[in-house]
Order: sequence, then C-alpha cells, then structure tokens
Amino acid sequence: MLKSLIVGIDPGTNLGLVVIDDNGNIIDKISGKNIQNEDIIKYISNLKYVVLIATDKKDIPKTILDIASKLNIGVYSPKEDISLEIKNKYYKNENLKNIFENSHEFDAYISAIEALKRLKEIFEKAKRFSENQEEYVKILRYILKNRKVEVVSAKNNLKEKEKETKKHNKKRKRPVNKKDIEIIKIIIKNKKDQKEKEKIVEELNKKYIDLLSDYNTLSKILIERLKINDNVIPKISFLYLNKLHYSKIFIDEFKEEYISYYKGKDVKFFVKKENLIEARSIFSRFYVVDEFKELKNFVIVEKFYEENSNASEKNVDGERLKKILKDYREHRLQNIL
Repeated sequence: MLKSLIVGIDPGTNLGLVVIDDNGNIIDKISGKNIQNEDIIKYISNLKYVVLIATDKKDIPKTILDIASKLNIGVYSPKEDISLEIKNKYYKNENLKNIFENSHEFDAYISAIEALKRLKEIFEKAKRFSENQEEYVKILRYILKNRKVEVVSAKNNLKEKEKETKKHNKKRKRPVNKKDIEIIKIIIKNKKDQKEKEKIVEELNKKYIDLLSDYNTLSKILIERLKINDNVIPKISFLYLNKLHYSKIFIDEFKEEYISYYKGKDVKFFVKKENLIEARSIFSRFYVVDEFKELKNFVIVEKFYEENSNASEKNVDGERLKKILKDYREHRLQNIL
C-alpha cells in the first residue's frame, strides 16, 4: 500500500511537531523548549516518505521556510490563519486530548490535518498514477512544491529527469594525458593566481545567483531579447501563469483557462503533431510542429507547417470548448493507463 507523511509544525520557543500519514493517522509527536532547526531537520530526514510541511499561518514562519528549504520539501499554508473556531473543534475532541500534551502539539496536528483535507485530491490522484512507493513519494514532492503542475505532467517530468541523470552518469571521464598532467602542474604551481580566479567566480556567483535560480524571471527577460528569433516560442503554460502576451504561443497543455485566455487574440498557435485532431476542433488556423527542442519555458521549433481546419472559431463557444478539452484529457489518460 502506498504511503506518504505530512509534518505539521507549530514553531516558537515552545515548539510542537506532529507527523500524520495520508490517511490522517497520527504517526509521531514532539514538543519541547528551545528545539533547534538542525534537530528538526535531522529528525525529518530520518523519517521515510515525508512529502509536505504544514503550518496554520497564512504567512509562513521563517523557521518553517528554512527547514523546508534545506529539506527541499514543499510547504502548505492556508489562505487565512486557521481560526480559533476551527481549532476549538479539535481542542474539544476527547480522543485527541488523550494523545496531545499541550496546545503546541494540538496546533501542529491541526496544521497537518487541515493541509491533508485541502490537498486530499492531489494525494488520491498521485496514488492512481504511481506504479510504486518510490514514484508516489517523488510525484507528491514534485507537485506539492510546484502546486500548478498536474500529476501526469509531474510523472513525465520526473521520468525525463531520470533519463538525463542516467545518460549523464554513463559518460566516461576523459583519461588524463601528458598534456593534462603539465597543465595540472602549472595550476598547482600558481596557487595564488588560482585563488584570485576563485575569488572572481565567487563574486560573480553572488551577483547572479538570484537571477539564475529563478527560471521565470530569466524567461521574462528572454522573451524580449528572443523576439528576433522566429524559432524560439514560449509555452502557453508559462505565458498564462505570468499573464504575459506574445505573438507566438506553443500549446504544451490543453487547459480550458489557457485556451480561453489567448483564443481570439492576435497570436499564432503552435501545437505538437499528436495534438492535431484536438487543435482542428478549436482553431481555424494554426501551425503543426514536426520537430522541436524542449526547454523549461520555451521550445525551439525546427520544422513546422501551417494547418487550416474547417472549423470556425466563432462557433466554438465556451461549453463546446470545455467538452473538447475534457475529451482530450480523457483520451490522454486512457493512453497513459
């Protein structure tokens, strides 16, 4: 049976921590005074299958952000602080009174169980599409860190990353020849110069680390600079989530809100060859891409052709568009399953 864990944390001088599984069962609890972040990180690292850290605050406490960042795990926070009215229902529960020793443990539990209630559908979908325990945990961690990502997309992205990792690991190290040995000797001899180079690299890293770590920020900058290149086209998912407009759009996901937002605007739509039938049902004119290179927020189109369908865009109303996209998603799911 597939299993995952959620850790609720109530930070502060008196800290409370509760671990539950994806069925809401209480696995473990901790509370105490002046517990250090390092101890919490070590504790969570030793647990198997933790996929989420939860808080009862709208504004995520710095302690939780630091812990989640070091563990590379997503954080759940409610849209508004969990109210005392909701908490009182848990405080008055006789079974919970026998388990928890103080309000900090109660609040940590409430954070975790409320997160599970709000995200239950994600856990259930991940279970349906996961082939084993390891994949289930990987998919959940990926989705709960990137909340906009669908389960199928997360699964495919993880598979692509695994392929790249395996491909990279297969590469053999280039054998050291005599010329390399001479170069190494020169480097060792000139340690002072090497230290200067390292200092320069370190300064450059500090200057650009924030920009390079944020793909969306970098992609927004590239949009303006890449307009001169007709073959570099941004994905509709990236444009929509950042509310950007562009003259050319590559449809990487057929979502109703994406299509509705850009349909009717003066843009050229590009679709994969395997999505030709769906595109014909929605657009009267579009471009079919035969060959392209995949980037994070863009594609480099190498070969494409124009397609004119018999459908009139004016006749594709909202309800019909929903049905077309629903049929498309169901068809994709059947192929996957």
